[in-house]
Amino acid sequence: MENARPAPALIWLRGMRAPFFSASVIPVLVGGAAGYYASELFHWGYFLVTLLGMVALHAAANMINDYFDYKSGCDPNNPARTIFNGGSNVIADGLMTERAMRIGFVVAYAIGIACGLFLTFAIGPQGWVVLLLGVVGVAISYAYTAPRLLLAGRGVGEFGIALCFGLLSVQGAAFVQAGFFTWTAFFSSLPVMGLITAIIWINQYPDVPADHAVGKDNLVVRLGLARARWGYYALLAITYLAIPIGIAVGALPWWSLLGLGGLPLALQAARILHTHYQEPRALFPAQGLTIQAHMATGVLLALGLLLGGVL
Repeated sequence: MENARPAPALIWLRGMRAPFFSASVIPVLVGGAAGYYASELFHWGYFLVTLLGMVALHAAANMINDYFDYKSGCDPNNPARTIFNGGSNVIADGLMTERAMRIGFVVAYAIGIACGLFLTFAIGPQGWVVLLLGVVGVAISYAYTAPRLLLAGRGVGEFGIALCFGLLSVQGAAFVQAGFFTWTAFFSSLPVMGLITAIIWINQYPDVPADHAVGKDNLVVRLGLARARWGYYALLAITYLAIPIGIAVGALPWWSLLGLGGLPLALQAARILHTHYQEPRALFPAQGLTIQAHMATGVLLALGLLLGGVL
């Protein structure tokens, strides 16, 4: 008996890779909390619009990434696909047409851009900052896997991810609340930036043969599996050193130490990677642990910033 076709809503959620929207929710939570800590003001309306816009742009980035990876043959010919890597494959599996995917990412981009424009005009004279950050984010998300540009294949894709889902998004969410840039937002963005890049980094390990076959030579491909481990360790160091350094220079409250609660998860993932870096299937737990570390660290850091602001 053939498997029943999933409901359209479930297909779209899979195509957008909705279970991984934490990558866009966390920076808005941390940025919003950082803005509150710096200004003692919080605008719920701006926060919700920022959150909607960020998630919409994330969905667009996921879909356009999948679309171009399907066109290049990267994802359909990847035997090491898991729920964490290798794309959604809704086109390759016959669940969605190329045209539907194109419509999907255009609509998602439109929603994200509309949210950005609303914030640009609502904030007032300084709204151009939000517009600029949004333009940079959209450009990077398109260029990440777009033919000819293909940031992911030039060894700079990881930096694009770090900017979009770390530095720019946290700073932007904080700016929406506070109306100015702060060192609090900068130091708060470093753990988010480090861990989201670590997620991309470790998820690239199983995809190395498929990526290299289509010229998608990211940093893991270029460095090789053994040497690339040190890049992962460096990202964890950036993540968990940023918090005590931020406290030491007075940019973060002591409550931010809560963010170190994600460290045991990250260390467990690093141990698995160190031993099993040549075994794609054995890396599966480490991929999940890195995502959990990102979520735990982000939520706890946001909580610490809020407590710092209130107390």
